[in-house]
Amino acid sequence: MKLGTFYIIVKDIEKSIDFYRKLLQEEPLYRNDDRWVQFSNSIALYNSSYDKKIISNETAEMFNQAYIEYFLADKGAPKNNIVIFNFEVEDLMDEYIRLKDLSIGEVSNLMYVNVNMPYWYFNIVDPDGNVIEITGKYKQ
Repeated sequence: MKLGTFYIIVKDIEKSIDFYRKLLQEEPLYRNDDRWVQFSNSIALYNSSYDKKIISNETAEMFNQAYIEYFLADKGAPKNNIVIFNFEVEDLMDEYIRLKDLSIGEVSNLMYVNVNMPYWYFNIVDPDGNVIEITGKYKQ
């Protein structure tokens, strides 16, 4: 088994495209209307409200009954931050300054951990509250 793509469920597809375009410094490779946007490093954005609109308009020929039942099932409140995305950069301070200057999401302070080895990182929060950890070489 290998990882194909991980996708992030988003509320506002345009806002999320803008965030990830700036974060990843790349344009999406593929876009399927306002439903799906694929970036190059196995990251995709999925706008579930697109499917909800189609299902509610009774154009169910696009989905089987199992999908419709699963999609409409009450799964409780969405839970963000179950997974933290970790990205590595060449120069942590340069990336920290770049993302702070872009003002695309809340950026934490630089953090340091030294349990088994020195580790510097910071977090940035996407438009849906997902935490993205950025790490890399840091020169004090």
